[in-house]
Amino acid sequence: MRYRWIDFNLEESLRDSMPTPRPLVIVIMPPWPRGGSANLFEASVAAYSASGRDVYALLAPDNPANVTCEADRRFMLGQMSFSTAIGVGFLVPPSAYRARLQRKVHRLLGRRRTAIDFWAASVAARQLPAELEMLLRERPVEIIHIHHCWNLRLAARLAAEAGRRWGKRPKLVCETHDVQSANKDVIAGSLWLNPKTDVSALIASEIRLCQLADLLLHINARDEQVFRERLPALRHALVEPTISPSTEAALSTLRRQTAPPEGKLVYIATDNYWNVETTVWILESVIPLAPRLRDHIRIYGQIGEGVRRIRPDLFNANETLFPGSVGAVTEAYSGAKGILVPALGGSGSSIKLLEGLCSGLPMLGTSAVVRGLSPYQLARIPVRIHDDAAAFAQAALEIVDGAFGPSAEGTEIFDRHFSNTAYKARLSAILELDRASRETGIAAV
Repeated sequence: MRYRWIDFNLEESLRDSMPTPRPLVIVIMPPWPRGGSANLFEASVAAYSASGRDVYALLAPDNPANVTCEADRRFMLGQMSFSTAIGVGFLVPPSAYRARLQRKVHRLLGRRRTAIDFWAASVAARQLPAELEMLLRERPVEIIHIHHCWNLRLAARLAAEAGRRWGKRPKLVCETHDVQSANKDVIAGSLWLNPKTDVSALIASEIRLCQLADLLLHINARDEQVFRERLPALRHALVEPTISPSTEAALSTLRRQTAPPEGKLVYIATDNYWNVETTVWILESVIPLAPRLRDHIRIYGQIGEGVRRIRPDLFNANETLFPGSVGAVTEAYSGAKGILVPALGGSGSSIKLLEGLCSGLPMLGTSAVVRGLSPYQLARIPVRIHDDAAAFAQAALEIVDGAFGPSAEGTEIFDRHFSNTAYKARLSAILELDRASRETGIAAV
C-alpha cells in the first residue's frame, strides 16, 4: 500500500478551524439592584448579547462602604438579572496599602474634590476580578459600555490596558442617565466632602470625566442638549430608555388583569432627594385634601426609610401607607387600580412612567415626570398631569372610583418606543452609525 504524505502545520490548521469568538463587550455599572438605573443596566447587557456579542457585567461599587462582604454581593446578584452575560463580577477592594494611600490623597485633595471625583477615584482604585483579568488576557475588547460618568476613569484604564495588549483600544460608550452635576444627592455628597463646593465645580468634574468617552448616550432630549452644549467636540446620541427585560415580561402579563373594585393606587420609589420631596408632598399636601385616599394609596420601596430620616413625624403618622420593599414591581402593581408617577424635580427619565405604560394601568403624575418626551409621545401617553395638589387629589379619587381604566394606547406607545426591542434596535443603530461616520470622517453621530 502506498501512502501520500500531506505537509501542513497542525497548530495553524486547528486554529483556523476553530470558530471565531464573538466580539467582547464589558458593561460597567454601580451595584444598584433597585431603582430606575438598574433597568438600563440589565437592558444594556441583554441588548449587546442579542447583537451577537459576549458580555461581561462588571459591578463597580461607587463607595467603599457599599459592598462590604460576600453576603452583600450575593444579595445584589440575586436582585439583578444578567442571564445572557458570559460572566458577572465585582471589583475587588484595593489592597491595604492602596486603601491607605487613597485615604491620604482624599485628605490632601478633599477641598478641591466633588462627590463625582470621590466616586470616580474609589472605583478606579479597585482591582478587577480574577475572572475578568483572565478574559482580558485571552480576548480583545470591542466596546466598554459605562453606566454613569464616574465609572469612566476605570473604563479608560481598562481601555488603555486592552489597547496595549491587543493593538486596538476598545470604544468607550457612556450612558449618562442624567445630569449628575444637577443631581441633588450628588450636590449633597459634595457639600459633605467640602461645604464650599459650588455647582461650577460639579460641572467641571462631570465634564472632565465625560471627555474620556468616545460616545455619550443620553436618555432624554433635554439632557442631551445640556451635554452637547458643554461638550461640543464629543459625539452624542439619544437612546430612549427602557425597563429591564424581566420586568417588561412580568408587567406585560398585567395587561390582561381585571382591577378589583377596591384596588390600590401604587407609588414605588427609591430613597433619593426628589423622591423624598415628592412623597412628602403626597402625604402633606395631597392626602389631607382627600382623606379617603389613605385607604388606597400604598408607597413601596426604600423611600420609606428616606421619609423616616428626613421627616420622622410624617412617617410615623402615615406608617401604614409604607408596606416596604418588594422583590419585584409586579408584586406591588398586581391588583392595582392605578399608578402614581408624580415628580417634583430631577433629570433623566422616569422609569415609573415606563412601567405604567408597559402595564397599561391608568397613571397620574405631575409635569416633571414627562421631562424629555417628544411632543408626539406626550400627546398620546395616557397619563393625567396635575401640579396642583387639589386637582391631583381629585384625579386620584376618580381613578379609585373607576372613572379611568387600563389603556391600550399606553401599551402601544411603550411597545413602539420604550420596549427592550426598541432599545436594542436604537442602540444597535447608534453604534453602527458611529462606526460608519468615523470611517467616512463625519464629525458626529
